[in-house]
Amino acid sequence: MSRASRRAVLGGAVATAAGIAASGTSTAARRPAGKFTGKVVLITGGTSGIGEAAARAFAAAGARVAFGGRRTALGREVERTIRAGRGEATYLELDVREPSSVQNFVDSAVRQYGRLDIAFNNAGVPVGSVAEWEDGLATNARGQFLSMKYELPHLIASGGGHIISNSPAAQDLVRTAAAEYAVQGVRVNMLLPGSVPAAAAAAAVLGLAGDEFGYLTGATIPVGGGLA
Repeated sequence: MSRASRRAVLGGAVATAAGIAASGTSTAARRPAGKFTGKVVLITGGTSGIGEAAARAFAAAGARVAFGGRRTALGREVERTIRAGRGEATYLELDVREPSSVQNFVDSAVRQYGRLDIAFNNAGVPVGSVAEWEDGLATNARGQFLSMKYELPHLIASGGGHIISNSPAAQDLVRTAAAEYAVQGVRVNMLLPGSVPAAAAAAAVLGLAGDEFGYLTGATIPVGGGLA
């Protein structure tokens, strides 16, 4: 796919994003104040591991969090415990292998919370054999592409934002999107967590998402703690 065609596909839904963003409202009555108060964060693969830890950390820092995954029971439990701690989070079903599922996930989150500021594209599966290759490609590469495709219009409509990828399979996509959408205020970076606790990786995500790194884009950040 050429650069021009990739940009056209990624940005194909821009015309509808502004209307969705304008129509949404938050359902949160009380949220803790924090570094990300007023921000809306979207997380794929948020029902366990790094995605769950990031959802909890963003909510604790005041963000409104929409997170998705295929494991509904786990997602509902994470949602319940975050809300029990007075954080604002909503679980939405998501399968990043399916375009319609990704579009519905992103659009539903924006309808509920009114905008999109930060997207952590964390959904991924291990690939350790030839038999796992097809599902790995659909999840770890195409899933990242689909997530960006439907997130970018909403980030642009919000005046800019940040996408953080957690998939080595998407490094070229991250660099291309970073170069093409910087002029519209969107940063795109990649996190490469090694064998570190999920909370440590989540802390790196929140660090990257902060305003302190407002000029960092197109970067790949290893978080291995010297272990990997």
